[in-house]
Formats: sequence, structure tokens, C-alpha cells
Amino acid sequence: MDYSKARQLAEIIVKIRLRNVTFQERATLADWLEESENNRQLYKRIVRGQSIAKRLKEEDQINESVNFVLVRDGIIRRLVRKQQTRRFLRLVSGSISAACLVGAVLFVLNNKPDKEIRRTSGEENIIIAAKPETNTRAMLILADGVQIDLVHDLPEVVEQKRAIIRGENGKLLYEVKRDSLLNDETVEETFNRVVTYVGGDYFLTLSDGTRVWLNADSELEFPVSFVRNERVVKLQGEAYFEVQRDVNKPFIVDANGLRTRVLGTSFNVKAYRDEQNVFTTLVKGSVAVEVLDNGNVPTSRVVLEPGMQAMWHEGSKAISVQPVNVANIAAWKDGKFIFTEEDIEVVLRTLSRWYGVNFICKDTQMEKYTFNGLINKDEKLETVLENLTLAGGPIFNVVGKNVYITKK
Repeated sequence: MDYSKARQLAEIIVKIRLRNVTFQERATLADWLEESENNRQLYKRIVRGQSIAKRLKEEDQINESVNFVLVRDGIIRRLVRKQQTRRFLRLVSGSISAACLVGAVLFVLNNKPDKEIRRTSGEENIIIAAKPETNTRAMLILADGVQIDLVHDLPEVVEQKRAIIRGENGKLLYEVKRDSLLNDETVEETFNRVVTYVGGDYFLTLSDGTRVWLNADSELEFPVSFVRNERVVKLQGEAYFEVQRDVNKPFIVDANGLRTRVLGTSFNVKAYRDEQNVFTTLVKGSVAVEVLDNGNVPTSRVVLEPGMQAMWHEGSKAISVQPVNVANIAAWKDGKFIFTEEDIEVVLRTLSRWYGVNFICKDTQMEKYTFNGLINKDEKLETVLENLTLAGGPIFNVVGKNVYITKK
């Protein structure tokens, strides 16, 4: 690549991050990306490169003088080097195909027929409503009703009748007291709850050694100490489990009418109150997934293999199973949201839980989009929404805690 072409592309890449790129410049970059897989992989390495990423992260300090030149020249040097081949995602919108990666967000959007808005309020059509804000992002609720703010007031040790709770920054650890190591059906189990709110997630280790990552707007109810023949927890929302194996005590997750039964394995369960589908995704091991009737009697059952996902639609009797990319499903616990052919409502609902905003549309209908792509959870909301628009989605206007959506 000659120097002038490298300079032109480098300046476009920086302008994308500074949010002052023109559509013509973006088209120039897209044309270059379409030329070869090598180009697409080189671009990917550039925006993820440590030195450049560090400078680009300080976007508010980058200007048209020294910092701009430093970042641009660093990119130029990468562009003129030998290119290597790796796979890169593309943006598809209608019959137009182009590549588009902005900051840490990449989306593939497919426009589909119009879709009616599901909720209305006065003249405004509310697609997704945020949950009420709280002063904390995570709360521990003890059996006696005592609430402990896990963000601001987490003590180092909490004494329970059958366990000791140890607290660290962002973590809880339950340890069974040595003198309570019983398996007596007459012993009454006591339950604690960990609740996460808007923008909050949390990690805890249960008394049996099972590790749990709890996503935003979720609730897990669990025994302080497992004294029954089954280890049963209840979930609302989303959680990733790494279950400590115990062949004598199956581990069971009850979530919105769907029960997941395991001995020892890693899996993800998604069961939000405001969604009609419940998902169990198996990472490794084996799980049995059951639909329960009103008497908690299984009416349908499937056994998953690693890499498979069970989906149950509320009210149905059958469970569907499909192969999925388990790394994408569980990416949220590592600071990323990855979408694969997801409806716009799923994406907006995820953003609402994390950023605490309402998505509102004044149109009676809205085009349906599906999304492929990645969002870093530390990305600014405005940047995420801008990239959705640039990738072919609707226009978003943020006003306080409301985000108004209009068609292009």
C-alpha cells in the first residue's frame, strides 16, 4: 500500500472514533475492507492494538493537532506493513454490503418487514422500559429480611446460622461452618437472595463450591447451606453457573417454569420476567431441562450436549434445541454482549438493563432489524447507539433517561 492511501485510511479510522467522519469517508473505508480478507483482519488488529487503543480510549483528549497526528501516524505504520489473513464480520443492510467497525462495536443488521410496537403510553409508544433505579447495583437480602448493599456497605464477614459469608470487592463467598455439616431432612433450610439492578452484575460462590455469575436485573435465591438431597436455587434473570460436582446431590435451577438439573457442569440460564422465552445453554458436562406444570411435575424433558441450547416459550409444552456459540452466549460475564441474529427488542432490552434507559418510538410501527455484533459493557451509550444507526439501524435521540427512536 502506498503512503497516500495509508494516510487517507488512517485519518478515516481516527475520525470514526472522533465521531466526525463523513458518509463518503466511511464508504471509502468500506470499499477497502471489501477488497480482501487481509484488509479486514488488518483493520481489526489496528483498532484492537494496545498502543492505538489506549490513545483512542482517551477520545475526549484527542484533537486535530498533536494527538491526532500521533494516532494517525501509528495507524499508517500498521497499514504499510505486510497484511495477514483472518476472518472479519461484515455489515449487511438490504441489498447493500459494506464492512463497518466503530470503536468496540460491530453490527450486522438485516431489515425485515414492519413490526408493531408492543407497549403504548399516551402518545408515546414504549418499546422497552427501564427498571427503576436504585442507589446500588447489587444487594444481599438475608433470610430475616436484612438488606446489605454489596457495592457500598459490604462487610468482610457476615455470620449465619449454618455458614459464614465472606465479602470482597464484587464477590461473595459462602463457607459452611464445620459444626453444621449435616444432611438431615428435618433441618430447615434458610435462604438468602442476591439481587442485581440496572448496570449491575455480581459474582458469588455458594456453600457447596458452585460459582455463579449474576447478570444485571437478576435475582438468585439459594440456601445458605445445602442440607437436602437436592441443591435447589431459584433464578429470575440471567446467570452463569459452574456447578461443583456431587453425584449424591443434583444441582437444580428453577427459572420461570423451566427446571435445569445437573450433577456438575457449566451452563448459562436466561429467564427474565419481561421475556417470554427461557434459555438454558450448556458449555460443558450434561444437563437435563424440564418444563414443569402447576404442580411442579415435568411435562417435557430434553438432555443437552455441550454447545446446545434449550429454548422454552412460556405456555408451551415443548422444548426446542439448537446448536449455538456458547462463548457468545456467556460473553456477558466477561464484560461483553455478543448478539447473533437477535431481534432489535432483545438488543434494546439488554441496553435498557445495563444503561437504565427507556426506548420510546412515536411511530405506530417500526421496522424489524436483526443484529450480529459485539458491545463492550464499558462503552458509552451514545457511542453504542450511534454505531447502531451508522450500521443501518434507526435514529436514536437521548434525552435524559429516555431514548427516542425514529426511522431514517
